[in-house]
Amino acid sequence: MSSFIVMLSNKRVNLILHFFLWVPSIGVPLFLLPLKDGTGKPEFFSISKMVFTVAQIIVFYIMVYYLYPRYFLKKQIKEYLISLTSLCILIAVISAVAVAQFDTRYNTNLWVGITIKFLISMAVMATGTSYMLIIHFIRDQRLQQENLKTELVFLRSQVSPHFMFNTLNSIVSLARKKSDKLEPALLELSNLMHYMLYESDEEKVCLRKEIDYIQSYIDLQTLRFGHQVRITFRTNNPPEDLYIEPMLLIPLIENAFKHGIGLIEDPEITINLEVHSGQLTLTVLNKFNQHHETKDKTSGIGLTNLERRLKLLYPNKHTISAVKKDNYFNASLKIYLNDQVSGS
Repeated sequence: MSSFIVMLSNKRVNLILHFFLWVPSIGVPLFLLPLKDGTGKPEFFSISKMVFTVAQIIVFYIMVYYLYPRYFLKKQIKEYLISLTSLCILIAVISAVAVAQFDTRYNTNLWVGITIKFLISMAVMATGTSYMLIIHFIRDQRLQQENLKTELVFLRSQVSPHFMFNTLNSIVSLARKKSDKLEPALLELSNLMHYMLYESDEEKVCLRKEIDYIQSYIDLQTLRFGHQVRITFRTNNPPEDLYIEPMLLIPLIENAFKHGIGLIEDPEITINLEVHSGQLTLTVLNKFNQHHETKDKTSGIGLTNLERRLKLLYPNKHTISAVKKDNYFNASLKIYLNDQVSGS
């Protein structure tokens, strides 16, 4: 759809549209329906017909570049119709007078001629108005897509620094303890950064790569907390042809580690990620201490970002919920993945 909109917005294609608009407008009266004299010989390019054609072209571009933006786009439809009708009447009168002056061999009634020319002019102007409506619709669609893409780029740019901030805190805690797990933790961090730098620039990535990314993040947290936290990650084997927006799932998991560890007795985090019939379901369960919840300036950025991205990328094709019950926080996300081709 986006390529179609870009194509129709191209100046060359615009010229082609103008060409196909005027070919029937000029060609039909001049070539397909020529006026005939008494001998049946067609007479092309009569002065009266040229006056009518040139007048239509002039009024058409007055409508396109003046009347349409001044009245129609400002919802002043009444003024637009009055102006257009007045110009069409003017065309009809001038054309009928031209016929009377230059094509005297035709005994056409003046009022009949005016009526016919008026109806033809109104049909041409209606075609022109339809053309302008289509062009503005295409431009609006393109602008909306560009705005959408710009917002998605901004939202994605927010995820990486926010995620790295929280991940580096894990590395810092290992460095303070002078833990021998620091080196493997840095290797896991390297895997995460490789994905963020080289994979997340794509419009969509293979779901399996996103799962590997999640696994690297979980491995890093496991190195940090060891046996202090019971971490469970389960996933089925999704098809290779399923694609998803990069770094879309990590905020829920990151949130569980941020709020599910600390002043909590026997902390545990359970993550289930399954795909069935194109529907992805992610559930994240963690214990939390409602009396000692930590708050900082970055709290909520990841989840707010996630909700906005979901609305833009999967409108009416996702559900997200969060439930607190018995010191457990249960976050659930369902996405209907109907795109089977990367970047579609």
